[in-house]
Amino acid sequence: MKSRLIKILALLLALTLTACNNNNNEKTMENSQQNQEFAEIGSGAHLVKFPEDLEEGIVFATYDRGDIHENIYVNSREAIEAVQNGEELPSGTVVTLEGFRDGELEHYLVMEKRTGWGSQYSPEERNGEWEFQAFTPDREVMEDGIGGPAIGRCYTCHANQERDQYINSLGRMKEFELEEISQSQNSSTETPIAAIHTEEWKVSEISAHMINSKDANKGVSSLIDGEEKTKIIEDVLLNMYLQQFKS
Repeated sequence: MKSRLIKILALLLALTLTACNNNNNEKTMENSQQNQEFAEIGSGAHLVKFPEDLEEGIVFATYDRGDIHENIYVNSREAIEAVQNGEELPSGTVVTLEGFRDGELEHYLVMEKRTGWGSQYSPEERNGEWEFQAFTPDREVMEDGIGGPAIGRCYTCHANQERDQYINSLGRMKEFELEEISQSQNSSTETPIAAIHTEEWKVSEISAHMINSKDANKGVSSLIDGEEKTKIIEDVLLNMYLQQFKS
């Protein structure tokens, strides 16, 4: 009986010590999180470079508010397809806002997503893996205004759009008709000139003294072939196309 009582007391003591250790560990972890130092919001903005291929991007949304006009670009078709398929935007996605006031270009706002970006910020301030930067109309980093120290406002604003992958215009991206882009690209590359088959065309060289003579139509001229023929046909077709365009 006495031996059994000792075993019970030992078990209770062990349970008590375990509970104390768990509480101490939880407090230690809590204190560690509270004491952890996070980077200042916006300190990673320097990672974002101006998208040199901006004009090759897709304008998926435009906004007009009084004297303000905005074009919103995304740098890849794959990004739009991901959103429309209910997937996360891929690493490497760049969204650019081109802002005008009274018809004059005023600024660019660029947000870029890369794997691991933003991990230095606190959970409350982090915008997933997005970083932001502001650029002047000359495409230089903006040091004041909405840029510089004020760039943190971009993070604060987009943090409210967590459910939309931190993008204010995600709805426009979901609704964007990619088929229109494909049709536009096809029509821009297939000109009336490109559709003309000229392989069987014959180009003849007529001497100057024969131009007004009766022999000009009797086949006494020499045929032109090869690159020279191609160049002549291209020049003729181009002139025809330009004349049609002007009219």
